[in-house]
Amino acid sequence: MLRPEFMIRVVSMCNDKAALVRLMNELDDEKRKIRSFMSQFSNQPRDEGGLAGAKRMKRLRAMKDRLSFLIEEREFVRQSLGKLKGDQRALNKAVNSKSEDFIKAFYAATERILSEDMFLLVEKRAMEMLIK
Repeated sequence: MLRPEFMIRVVSMCNDKAALVRLMNELDDEKRKIRSFMSQFSNQPRDEGGLAGAKRMKRLRAMKDRLSFLIEEREFVRQSLGKLKGDQRALNKAVNSKSEDFIKAFYAATERILSEDMFLLVEKRAMEMLIK
């Protein structure tokens, strides 16, 4: 389960590709550090400061839990980045392959065919795609 504050953070940067990539890199870096620490921690003898028994297992479980949260958080960021890339691709396709008159006619047709609620939803989504 994702933390609400993390979801809010990602949603607030959903139109900023560079920020999403930075966040994904931070999560990957933290995952690498945890895996490295787990490897060292698992192999560290007791006389060199390593824990043994229940304390060691409790600490390893906590690290594994954090690692699983990081994996879920990274997937959420990856999906947000994929959505942003898809939006940009669709916008580029619409701008580069259609004439301006067609775009105006398409807008008018959607306004007439769709219900008011659906039209407002589409219009809102279009505005979100334009905000970068």
